[in-house]
Amino acid sequence: MDASNKLQMSEVNFQDQNQERGSEKNHLEYFGIMFDKLSPEDLIGKEFETIEEAETFYFAYAKAMGFDVRKDDKRSSTRTGRVTIRKWVCSAQGKRSEKYMNNNNKVCMPKKVTRWNCPCLLKVRYFKETNSYVVMNFIIDHSHDLVQKHESHLLQSHRSVPNSQLELAKSMRRVSIKTCHTYEYMVDRAGGFANVGFTIKDLYNKLDSSRREIILEGDAEAALAYLKGKAATDTNLFCKYSIDENNRLANLFWRDSNSLLDYSCFGDVLVFDSTYKTNYYEKPLVLFVGTNNHLSTIIFGFALLVDETIETYTWVLQMFLESMEGKKPIAILTDGDEAMRKAIEIMLPGCPHRLCTWHIAKNAQSNLHDPEILSEFRRCMFDEVTPFGFDQLWNDMVNKFGLHEKTWVKMMYEKRHKWAEAFISGHFFARMRSTQRCEGMNNFVKDYLGNGVKLFELIPSLDRALARLRNNVIEEDFRSNNSTHVLTTQLRQLEKSASSIFTDNVFHLVREEIDKVGGLITSRIMRFRSSRVYITSRYNNNEEYECTTVYHYRESNPRIECSCKLFECEGIPCCHSFNIMKHERMREIPTSLVMKRWTKLAKSEIQSTVPKENVPSEALQLVSKVSYLASKTRKGTDILKNELIKLEPVLEEILKQEKEIRVISQTVVIILYKIQSR
Repeated sequence: MDASNKLQMSEVNFQDQNQERGSEKNHLEYFGIMFDKLSPEDLIGKEFETIEEAETFYFAYAKAMGFDVRKDDKRSSTRTGRVTIRKWVCSAQGKRSEKYMNNNNKVCMPKKVTRWNCPCLLKVRYFKETNSYVVMNFIIDHSHDLVQKHESHLLQSHRSVPNSQLELAKSMRRVSIKTCHTYEYMVDRAGGFANVGFTIKDLYNKLDSSRREIILEGDAEAALAYLKGKAATDTNLFCKYSIDENNRLANLFWRDSNSLLDYSCFGDVLVFDSTYKTNYYEKPLVLFVGTNNHLSTIIFGFALLVDETIETYTWVLQMFLESMEGKKPIAILTDGDEAMRKAIEIMLPGCPHRLCTWHIAKNAQSNLHDPEILSEFRRCMFDEVTPFGFDQLWNDMVNKFGLHEKTWVKMMYEKRHKWAEAFISGHFFARMRSTQRCEGMNNFVKDYLGNGVKLFELIPSLDRALARLRNNVIEEDFRSNNSTHVLTTQLRQLEKSASSIFTDNVFHLVREEIDKVGGLITSRIMRFRSSRVYITSRYNNNEEYECTTVYHYRESNPRIECSCKLFECEGIPCCHSFNIMKHERMREIPTSLVMKRWTKLAKSEIQSTVPKENVPSEALQLVSKVSYLASKTRKGTDILKNELIKLEPVLEEILKQEKEIRVISQTVVIILYKIQSR
């Protein structure tokens, strides 16, 4: 075979073009041909010297294109043991056995489908004459969408825990450092989750199979310099502060560009909480929180306040709205602070305001004590009754336990419109009424902050926590977009429609509503000129629970309205609406019952402006690998030590030059800070 057909891996050119995967996957090439332009004709007949070279090539190609690889057919010579035929396929090759798809007696919910008979493969064969492996077949077509570039690090075949990282995790575990914290360190050192090469679950699994931080002094000037440095790579970062009469930092608010993008998609409901004082100066830390299309917590911004007065809360709300280009939320949830309530009335007049149930439950426990009283109070809080029904429940509780003169009880009755389901029903709060959201925020802060941290420590810590939350979102996007649900209800077409529209977590809620259709009885159907009215009730329940659902079928966009108000309250179609869809033989959910914020396409009209990672992750991983190899022999250790001694002064000089530039930049920030303080 012609020597020109030899494919040397040293000639494969890995070029980072800093382009998003899609129509521009041009970040890897070989022999001048970009991977996304590579055709079967370009590769069939080419030779690899070893199986390892062929495998390395195909794994690099797969990662660049955005698919997982699975090792498939392998044949070896019975005489020599040499591999003669090797095949690698896309992990979506084949399909799940029908017996696993149709078994309706499963105890657990079936796993999502990840195989769709994908034909993509690479096959090589050994030729004794040339002592090489020749490409016999190379299929580039897929039966599914390829993953996005920012998700490619989650593909299983491209993840592995190197021995060097495994040894590091073992060492840290021996000195009582948790594995989760070790992983956070690896992420920080690699320059982001995408550069580590494996997930935290991979690390846990690797440790199990083997049987098993820079703290800097800082103050207000340093904290502002840190934010100034962030602004150099994030041009949309927003940061404003105020000073007190002693020219000291009073209030500080900041948010980055991704928070602005998140708010543009999910800023309809805002959680405003200021219960944390985990810093050296005992300044209240305010979190501006929301929920995304996966029902996960997202952060819109942070603030450090000098106090908790009406004036201070008004200032921080003003800064928040300014940073979000004037967009106001349609509803807000707070911890019940009175000064905060008045500031909201000033800055967001008429905005529906709900009190956080986690704080109410905590205060109830402190004031009521008795478990029986607490149980009755929870009924008043969560029972879906009319305002008249609420008053009956409340009066029964007060009379039964003699709470007429209880100050806290009287105060809570005055605020009932802000916490009782009877009065809040009909307002959209993005499902943020439960205790879990505030508990999640508590964990969010406690995981990263300790008592007495300085401002310069606080802000980078919050950045790391924010990175963790955002990586969770990428993983959720990946799971939602790269697998399909096993359909389990009788309304398969509607369930399939919901599966294609909504993210996983929201889909599960919608499927629960579809399941409830079997427990409904349609007692009457009234037909009008442009609509039909369905009267439904629950099986074995009397007419007290009847629900009225109207189908406006003559409109250009058919519309369904229901008296249960589930869509208005939570943004998902109710079981009564699905009952109408069944009667009307609909195969897809009407667009009028699809709230975009819950869909997979919730962020389709925006583009992330996250600054590109500048950390040379490949170099860092190479250093880690070389250190591991050198540590295995005395000779290797000596060689590495001598080379590092030569390299150290060179790197110190480079670092010195960089520090001089950084000091000049920070000095400018401090001078500006002091000028504004006068």
